[in-house]
Amino acid sequence: MVLFIIAAVVSCFALGLGIYWAVKFIKETVPSVPFVTLIKRLSIIIGVFSLTFATMMISIYLWGHLKPRAYELTATIVGGLLTGFLGSLSLFTFMLHYWGGGEAKGNVPSIDKWLFKALMAAFPLFIISLFFLSEGFARFMTYPLINGISFTKGFVSPTSSVSPNIAFYALCILSGAIYVYFICDHKFYLEYGKHGIIESTFLVAFPAGILGARIFYVIGNWSVEFAHTEWWHVFAIWEGGLTILGGAITGIVVGVAWFMWRNKGYSIWLAIDIIVPTILVAQAVGRWGNFFNCEVHGTLQPLSNWSWLPRVIWENARYSSASGWAPEGYIYVPLFFIECITNLLGYFVLAHLFGIALRKYTELGDLAFGYIMWYGLTRVLMEPLRDTAFNMGENGYWSWIWSLLFVLGGALAIAVNHLVRYLRKPRQINRNKYLIGSICVGFVSIGLIALGAILMSQSSFTKSLVLNQFHWGLIVLTLGVSLLFGLMITLPPLFKKEQVVDA
Repeated sequence: MVLFIIAAVVSCFALGLGIYWAVKFIKETVPSVPFVTLIKRLSIIIGVFSLTFATMMISIYLWGHLKPRAYELTATIVGGLLTGFLGSLSLFTFMLHYWGGGEAKGNVPSIDKWLFKALMAAFPLFIISLFFLSEGFARFMTYPLINGISFTKGFVSPTSSVSPNIAFYALCILSGAIYVYFICDHKFYLEYGKHGIIESTFLVAFPAGILGARIFYVIGNWSVEFAHTEWWHVFAIWEGGLTILGGAITGIVVGVAWFMWRNKGYSIWLAIDIIVPTILVAQAVGRWGNFFNCEVHGTLQPLSNWSWLPRVIWENARYSSASGWAPEGYIYVPLFFIECITNLLGYFVLAHLFGIALRKYTELGDLAFGYIMWYGLTRVLMEPLRDTAFNMGENGYWSWIWSLLFVLGGALAIAVNHLVRYLRKPRQINRNKYLIGSICVGFVSIGLIALGAILMSQSSFTKSLVLNQFHWGLIVLTLGVSLLFGLMITLPPLFKKEQVVDA
């Protein structure tokens, strides 16, 4: 215990000192120390924190009189060093890059670019190292893991009869939102040279999203959960019950309206292309709240299919808040983990592939509408895999149908966006290029529609939400119709002869 306390004090002091130096550098108009000197100081802090953090982890064995196996001790030592190193590196690079260090101070711009690269590499490696570290303690933990803190009972878990006053689910959502704010704030700084442009929008859109998520949940589950209960349960958000689809659309609508009202002079189209795709990052972090609550998971599957996951995940996934413990050798499919990965992938596809590498082929607004389509498709595939206890509506199709509408709506919005911008901006067009594009889009979309119709016709509409032929058929049909909207982009130039140039 003494060793743990000493190491913890040194760790906190070192990290606090590093944060103080970084904040001081960021806030000073004329930095008192060169940027390179600050980096050297922080490197020492990172080294000290790594050693003391690893010491803390090792001292837990001594404190609890635990007897780790060789691989567990190795995981604790190596994982502790890497977690301390990568965690502190992620923190400082995030502060300096996103909060106005480096290039913003006019000091060695190339170093600031390396800060960004270091952050992009360090953060995912930090998550991996954290899981590796957890292997050293997974065998000694009590499952299901704690999911919050009660002011009267201390730590509580999903099996407790006491509800947490501070739920880890809420902390996950809040952490994701704050992380996204800093990402967006930095991107606005790069565009306009000013921080804080979206501060008021964030403060309005975030609670609006929570409210919208609750409203959509109440509507979707009215006949199942609320029709026969006391009226005040509608407002009992602490009892659980949020729909991310509803929260996303409400937060976006309110955020756009507020931004246009409070930030005249800034492009709303550029703003939504910056902000909306980053919602995927917030959702990826927020989904870990489902991990701690042991909820919104899939059906039972053999553990052998998921044994590649860190032990702490599959051990916790053996318990369901709705169905209790899984039979020996089985776990509930951790859909939160799958959705977390797909959300992060979607963010990088939208923000970096289409937003940077392929930007010349996109229009302002495409990234925002792409979010609607991507997340809708993600949920289209996730919803049928859920345990039926977590499906919404009388027949469990509420969220699934809304997800299909998201896909269609996002695709239609992208097509209309391109069509309107094309009609408003006369330009010379390569006719052959658009003719080939129209033929390709038409054939692929018709093929998907035909395949979807065939699959749907060979399976009856069942009430249980599983991926049968009807569901696959409807998914393929939706994608086909969505792609068909692309003809709104490729066909119009073929009929505007007065401004078309043959190749």
